[in-house]
Amino acid sequence: MESRVGEETTESRYNRHPMEEDEQMLRVLRTFAKRELRTRMQSIRKLLPDESTAERSSRACAAVLALAEFASAQVVGGYIAMRKELDVSDALTAAAQRGKRIVLPRITDDGLVFHVHVPGTGLVENDWGVLEPDPNAEQVPIAQIDLMLVPALALDLRGYRLGYGKSFYDRVLPQLAHGRSVGIVYDFQLLAEVPDEPHDQRVHWIITDARSLAAAQ
Repeated sequence: MESRVGEETTESRYNRHPMEEDEQMLRVLRTFAKRELRTRMQSIRKLLPDESTAERSSRACAAVLALAEFASAQVVGGYIAMRKELDVSDALTAAAQRGKRIVLPRITDDGLVFHVHVPGTGLVENDWGVLEPDPNAEQVPIAQIDLMLVPALALDLRGYRLGYGKSFYDRVLPQLAHGRSVGIVYDFQLLAEVPDEPHDQRVHWIITDARSLAAAQ
């Protein structure tokens, strides 16, 4: 029987190499596992009381300030916490008070770009309800950022992260010329291993509300 264009024939199915089938199945399983992890982590985080989020954020900020990389950084990349992420605003305020430049991400069609931001000044809400820096503020090349604080839904001990699925930071991290990246998560979000793919990028350092450690390279 003649097959339609794009339809897999019995012959092509049986001629497929076993390794190709295994790799295809692994890709499907990774995608499923990532989706399940995202749902689980967001659900747990959503249940955290506000006072617990604030207290845990304070501990994480203290750990950021204790980093040698923080002390030497001139340009610090941060983020505006959303959906009960650990809030790093206290660390960014402390950085600004020490004369460091603070940059925050803004979403564009080409990915994330970073603009100078003075803590305490106004932010702009984008079409997705995400707060961003003033688009008219000075834009700083990613290569000039010395320390990048990176949010995540999960991290593993190797430094691989699970984000929201848009791969924004997977495109940002390779552009850090000499800078160091720090993944920021609650301690329950730090796992032994998260599913990773070839395009996934690792952070150099991991900070939670309970510990601070270098990623296993």
